[in-house]
Amino acid sequence: MHDDEVMDRLLRDAMATDAPQLSPAFDTRVMRGVRPRRLTAMGRVVIAVYIVVAAATAVRLMRDLRMESIAAAVAIGLPVAAGVSVYGRRLTVGR
Repeated sequence: MHDDEVMDRLLRDAMATDAPQLSPAFDTRVMRGVRPRRLTAMGRVVIAVYIVVAAATAVRLMRDLRMESIAAAVAIGLPVAAGVSVYGRRLTVGR
């Protein structure tokens, strides 16, 4: 029973005090810490170079394919990529 009395006293003490509150600037600091980061100029250059290299590689690898196969891959791949992008953004935003 000793443990029950100690727990009761701790609960009574906790319930008697005021609830802790966050500082008024807390929301501002949190939002500043979690806002999306912007790419630097160098980051944009790296992304652009990656896109050019990936496109050139894709064209080189697909040169022997029939046009129907390429069109089918694009027709299927674009909606899937868009859907995954939207899904990923919703996961990160938490909506």
